[in-house]
Amino acid sequence: MNQSKQYQSLVQRTEVKRLYAVVARQIAAFVAEQDMKPGDRLPSEHKLAQQFNVSRATVREAIVALEVFGLVDVRVNCGAVILDPHASMTLDHSGMLSAGVAGEGLEEVARFRILLETDGARKSIANGGVDWESALVAAHHRLAHIEFRMKSGSVTNYELWRQCDWEFHEALVSGCGSKLHTKLHKAAFDQFRKVVALEYRAVGFRGLRIIEEHKAILDAALARDGDGCATALERHITAFFRAANRAAPAKQVAAS
Repeated sequence: MNQSKQYQSLVQRTEVKRLYAVVARQIAAFVAEQDMKPGDRLPSEHKLAQQFNVSRATVREAIVALEVFGLVDVRVNCGAVILDPHASMTLDHSGMLSAGVAGEGLEEVARFRILLETDGARKSIANGGVDWESALVAAHHRLAHIEFRMKSGSVTNYELWRQCDWEFHEALVSGCGSKLHTKLHKAAFDQFRKVVALEYRAVGFRGLRIIEEHKAILDAALARDGDGCATALERHITAFFRAANRAAPAKQVAAS
């Protein structure tokens, strides 16, 4: 690709990224104009796409941004529900929404999540009984089912996959015996996912590789192999981080 085509492609990618930010602010303005309250539901993606004359994919990205900033909560089989109609959003110098954590910030969040999740998994493996095992197996079964459907090309299941992914990781540390630990793990998990989604435009599903990673975590946990489970978890989260971070150079150029 010559320099002219590279520049044109870069400009197009930048404009697409800015478009989701514009639409996010338009939806936020719509929420204010309609005096929507917590618990109210946003119109469907289809209706919003028609209203703002953009694609449903752009609306979907805008809603992810609104979720990051706490304006909405996206729920399976329910859509986007208003949480805080007065949540504020900021724009960076390139006109894109900013989550306030990027670059080294994402790595920090990733490392903190690894620390909490591996420690929680070790404690759960040491202390968890048959109920913990049953909950973990059930959570993985649901996750594997939706991942198989997504691997087969069904992209409409992202929200359900995201919920099942959380339930699996939650089940893994649920036997650690500490409410504070599980609360901090949830915060780190959510922050990691939000930064990846907003800053790097990544949904998180990486096809066959992520399916194999989840299975390796499950197998080590059921074998009561704390070290093996911790290693599988670190590989999984690090791979997630690296996949997102590969987008960073293009993002930084676009912002310059």
